[in-house]
Amino acid sequence: MIRNSTNFVKACLSLSLLLVGSASAMAETPSLQQASLNALGESLDIHYEVLSNMDDSLCRVHIPKGDCFSSELTIATMATPIEASTSLYFSHIAPIRGYDSKNAIRIEHINGDLHRLTFEDKVSASDQVKVTLSAPFWHASRSDAMPNYYLTYPALSPVVVASTIRVKEPGSNLLINQHTGLWSKQAQYKRTENDNTPLMDSAYLYNKGDSALISGDAQNRVIPNVSQRDDSGKFVSAAGINIDKSDQDMLAPAIDQMAYFGLTNQKTGLPLKVIIRSANNANALANDPATINSKEGYALSITEQSATIIANDNIGANYGLLTLMQVFDVQQGRFPITEIADSPRFEFRGMHLDIARHFPGKAVIESFVRQMFTYKLNKLHLHLSDDEGWRLAIDALPELTEIGAFRCHDLSETQCLLPQLGSGPFKSATGNGFLTQQDYIDILTMAHARGIEVIPSLDMPGHARAAIVAMNARYKRLMAEGNSDAANEFLLVDKEDKTQYESVQFYSDNTINPCLDSSYHFIETVLTSVKSLHEKANVPLTHFHVGADETAGAWVESPVCAAKGQKADEILPAFVTEVQKIAQKHNIAIGGWSDGMEKAVNTLDNSSAYTNVWHLLAAGGEKTVSHFAKENIPVVLSFPDVLYFDFPYQSNPYEPGYYWGSRATNTEKVFSFMPEQLPLHAELWTDRMGHSYSSSAEADTSSVIGIQGQLWSEVTVNQDAVEYMVFPRLLALAERAWHYAPWQQNAKALHEKGGLVNQQASDWQAFELALFNRHAPALVQQGVNVRVPTPAAVINNGKLHIKSVSGHTMEYLTSGNKWETFTAPVEVKGNVTVRARIAGTQQMSRQVQL
Repeated sequence: MIRNSTNFVKACLSLSLLLVGSASAMAETPSLQQASLNALGESLDIHYEVLSNMDDSLCRVHIPKGDCFSSELTIATMATPIEASTSLYFSHIAPIRGYDSKNAIRIEHINGDLHRLTFEDKVSASDQVKVTLSAPFWHASRSDAMPNYYLTYPALSPVVVASTIRVKEPGSNLLINQHTGLWSKQAQYKRTENDNTPLMDSAYLYNKGDSALISGDAQNRVIPNVSQRDDSGKFVSAAGINIDKSDQDMLAPAIDQMAYFGLTNQKTGLPLKVIIRSANNANALANDPATINSKEGYALSITEQSATIIANDNIGANYGLLTLMQVFDVQQGRFPITEIADSPRFEFRGMHLDIARHFPGKAVIESFVRQMFTYKLNKLHLHLSDDEGWRLAIDALPELTEIGAFRCHDLSETQCLLPQLGSGPFKSATGNGFLTQQDYIDILTMAHARGIEVIPSLDMPGHARAAIVAMNARYKRLMAEGNSDAANEFLLVDKEDKTQYESVQFYSDNTINPCLDSSYHFIETVLTSVKSLHEKANVPLTHFHVGADETAGAWVESPVCAAKGQKADEILPAFVTEVQKIAQKHNIAIGGWSDGMEKAVNTLDNSSAYTNVWHLLAAGGEKTVSHFAKENIPVVLSFPDVLYFDFPYQSNPYEPGYYWGSRATNTEKVFSFMPEQLPLHAELWTDRMGHSYSSSAEADTSSVIGIQGQLWSEVTVNQDAVEYMVFPRLLALAERAWHYAPWQQNAKALHEKGGLVNQQASDWQAFELALFNRHAPALVQQGVNVRVPTPAAVINNGKLHIKSVSGHTMEYLTSGNKWETFTAPVEVKGNVTVRARIAGTQQMSRQVQL
C-alpha cells in the first residue's frame, strides 16, 4: 500500500489528539506481554540506507520543489513477530514528507525530528517490512542517521531496539551507528549533481600534493604565537623554574598546566620574577616594554640568571608563564635566552559551547575552560537552552529543569520533552541532565580565575521550545489547581494563536510570543536569577546572549499581537529592544545572532550590544559585517564556513558533523582565516558545494572586536564527541584570535605578488609541527579526545604507501595479522586497514580500510 505522511502531519501535531489516539488503541488492542515487546526490541533488525541524494525520481513524487533525497528503511523480524498497533518511534533529521511501502504501515511526523511508524497489521516472524522514505535536503553522512529507535505498545513500557544503539568506533572513540549503510556510492555521499566537493579519502589525501615540510625544529613555537620575539641564539640550562612562594597563588592556573609540557616548579630551577605593573612602577624598569598595551599583555625576558614576567594584571602574568612553559625544551633541559613582548590581536577571543542539544556534563565544561585558558581564549559563550533542552537550574521556575532538561517518551510532555536527536524514550539517556546552581557557580569561579568571561546564552524568542513546554506544563498544573493567575504568570505562548509555521529544525511550536507581558516577566525572572548566581560566585554578569535568530513565520495569527496592533515583521526587533532594556536595568549588555540583531539595528542601543555574524562568508557575510560597522555595532565574526566546529574536518561520509555551510573545515582552514581581509577568501576558498564564489571588493571590519568558534551539539552526544570536534581546531582558532601574523597583515599585497599561499603554508607547517609534537600529546595526557587525521595512503602495484607526518606513527593491518608500524613501502595482500597514532600515545585516528 502507498501512503503519504504529509496528509497526516497537521492532524498529528496536536498532542491532545495523540493522547486520545493512544487511549483508544489501549482499549481496543489485544494484550501483549512486556516480555514479548522486550524480546522484539532485542531481536528486531533495523537497517537504514540512503538510496540517492542526486536522483530525485523517487522523492520528487512527494516533494515537488527543492532538494530531496530517498532512503530505505528495512525492518526485519527474527524470532519474534510484530503485533498490530505496535509503534516504532525514531528520529529523522529531515522530516519525512512521504513514503512508499507494500506493507500496512503508517508514518507520522510528530514534531522536530521525531517520527512514529505504526504497524497496522501483524508482521510475522522471519518476515520484513521495507519502506522508501522521501525527505528534503540530503543525508550524505553517517552521522545524519539517528540512533535509538524504540518500540511502544499500549500499556507497556517502551523498548529500545538493540540494533539501533550506537557502538564505539575503534580509534576515534566516537559512538557511531551500526544500523546504517556504507555510503560508498557517489549518489549517497554527494548532496546534489552540483556538489563539487571531492571525496577526501586516503587516496585523495595522498595525491593532493602537500608542499615539503620546512626544515628546522619548530617544536618550541608558541601557540598562539607571540607578537614579538628576539632570540639571542643562546640557551640557559635548567631542570625547571623556581617560582617564588608569594607568586604561586596568583600563577596557580598556569602552574596547573606546566607539568603537561614537562616544566616543573622546583628550588633548583631557573628563578622566575613576576612584576605586575601599576601606576607607581609602570616605567620603573629599564627593560619594561611599551608594547604591553593591553590588559592581558605581558613581557617575558629570559637571561642566564633568571626569567622575568612583566604584566598589567594577574591574567597577563599567567599568560606569560604559559608562554614560558612552551619555550622550555624538555629534551635538552634548557630555555632560550630571549625577549618576548606579547599582546592579543582581539579583545574578544571566544568559543561557543552548545550544551542544550546534548548535555555533556560539568566535567566537559571544566575541561573546555582549562584548554581555553591554556591557549589564551577569554570568552565562553555557554549555550544553556534551546528547543531540545534547558540546562541551568532556576529556583523560581523548577519546571525548566524538572521537565525541560529531560527527553523521554511522554507525548503529553508533562514529565519531559519529546525525544529528539535519537535520545530514545528514557530520562536516564546520555544527553539528558542540567547544571545545578552550584555547578554553574563552580564553573564561573574556575573561568574567572583564568580570565574567561562566561556569557550565558538562553535562546529566545525562537529556539525556545524547552522553556515553552516547561511553562505549558506549569500552566496545566496550576490551572488544574484552580490558580489561573499563577498559571498565566510565566506563560510564553498565546493559547489562541492559530499560526502554523515550521522552524528550521521543523518544530511547529518553538517560539516565545513577544506580545505577552508574561514573556518579559519570564525573561527578567530568569535573568535576575542568573545574575544572582554570578553574584554568589563574586563574578559580575556583564553580557547575556539573547539569541534572536530563526523566528520566521510565527505570530501572524496571534490575537494578543493583533490586539496590540503589532505587525508580524515588527515584533522581533521590538522584542530584542525590550530585552535589551531589561538587561540594561541590571547593567548587562546583550549579544545576539546577526539575523535577529540586524532587524533591530535601528532601535538597539549599540553601547550595550554586540552581534555574532553567522551569515555564510561565501554568501555575502562580509556585507553583513560592513552593515553592522556602518551602524557602529560591535561584531564578533562567527562564520559557519570556517568557525563552525560541528562541521566535518574533511569531506567524507564517515567524518561526523552537519555540513550545510561547509563540508570540509580542517584545522589548516581555521588557521588560514583572515578576519581583516574577508573578501580575499573568495580567491582562495570555495563555497559549500565546492565552487568558486565572488565577494565584495572591500569589507568594513572597523567594528570587529573578535572571533568565536562554534560547537553546536546535535551529533556530539558525549565528552569524546565534543572533544573530537573541537580539538585541535580550537588551537588554530586561538592562533587567529590572539596573533596577527605578518602574512595576514600584508595579505592583500602578498596575494597580488603571488606570495601569500607560500608564506601561509610555511607558518602553518611550523604551527603543525608544534601542534602534533608538543601540544597534542599534552592534550592527550589530560584525557582530551584529540582528533588524529586519517593517514594519506594508497596501494600501488601491490605495495602500501603512507605519507609520513611529524609527530605521528603510521600503522597498518592486513587480514588476520596484528597492527604493524609503517616505515617504508611494503608489499601487502588482501584487505588493508590503516590508522595514525600520535607518537608516544595511544591516541588513534579513525581506522580506514583501503
